Amino acid sequence: MRTIRRTSLPTLALAATLALAGCGSDDTATADQTTASATPTAASETPTETPSETPTETPTGTPTETPTETEPAQPAADLVVTVQGDDVTPNAQELTVQAGEPLTIEFTSDRAGELHVHAKPEQYVEFGEGTTTAELTIDVPGSVEIEEHETGAVVALLEVQP
Repeated sequence: MRTIRRTSLPTLALAATLALAGCGSDDTATADQTTASATPTAASETPTETPSETPTETPTGTPTETPTETEPAQPAADLVVTVQGDDVTPNAQELTVQAGEPLTIEFTSDRAGELHVHAKPEQYVEFGEGTTTAELTIDVPGSVEIEEHETGAVVALLEVQP
């Protein structure tokens, strides 16, 4: 029996060593897989950096374009009046202005004429034939009606704010 035990012990030791060696090779393979996994992770980080750079560039370009689009949209005059005979435009255009701030009016007319400004105090704005420009300042807050005198057409309704 002792002989069997002596044979069993080395066999068990060899089996244990092989089992541990087998586990050791799995660790090496796991380490290789971890390294391989790290490589794709690093590669996947590269595309992540590219999109974060793109939004940084986009907002920089957007504000530059916005003022360019805004500036041409502003008219040269606050109110543009066209008179062709008895046809007067605009028709009761609503505007909001600040008291004491000038309102620029551009006229294109085939005849001379006059606007009546029903404010306190009342005012008159004369215009000539062709294209002319005038400024109107209203100092008292409230609702103000502007009409073309000859036709009685209401050109604008102003809300004058304090």
